Amino acid sequence: MWKVDSSSRYTVRSAYNSITSQGTVENPEVVPSVWHKDVPLKVLLFMWRLLRDWLPTKNNLHRRRVLDFDDQFCVGGCGSAKTSTHLFLHCMHFSLVWNHILQWLGVVTVLPNDITGHFNQFQHLGSVTKSRQSILQVIWLATVWEIWKDRNNKNFNATDSSILQVEDRIKLLTFKWLKVKFTTLPFNYYGWWLSPFTLLGIG
Repeated sequence: MWKVDSSSRYTVRSAYNSITSQGTVENPEVVPSVWHKDVPLKVLLFMWRLLRDWLPTKNNLHRRRVLDFDDQFCVGGCGSAKTSTHLFLHCMHFSLVWNHILQWLGVVTVLPNDITGHFNQFQHLGSVTKSRQSILQVIWLATVWEIWKDRNNKNFNATDSSILQVEDRIKLLTFKWLKVKFTTLPFNYYGWWLSPFTLLGIG
């Protein structure tokens, strides 16, 4: 019996309505800006799940009774539960990635401690121009995507990347994504690696 719908009959519509009604976004206004035309769809879907805390983090897997209580904690040894917020913003290892990205952008700031606030503030760093905001969104999305991939490699492939290696992958990924958009500019990876906004002439 399909208890989600009053008719007790399964339909794709009733399943969709049930799934999309679960959980809430911390700030609904953030959702439209997630759908960025310069970013692959799989990354946007990943971000959509991240904002709703639907990623299969250890904490979420424990809540779904997939993992035991002792298995939900960070492998870094900090004793914290491996939530999305902890993984992407507060983990002793991955929090350093953000420091390197800010140094690369030439920005000194303190970012919020929650995912939605972090994304919202990051896209407005230093300027309110739409071009800069768009590129900062791409960089933020690439950063969380590479953190997630590196986390998976650590857990499932026993590979350990340094912070500099993760940072270089973020720079290369954003370069590839934006290269398609800025085809008329003198766009080279070396210039992008040194100073992205100087290269693009965007303040």
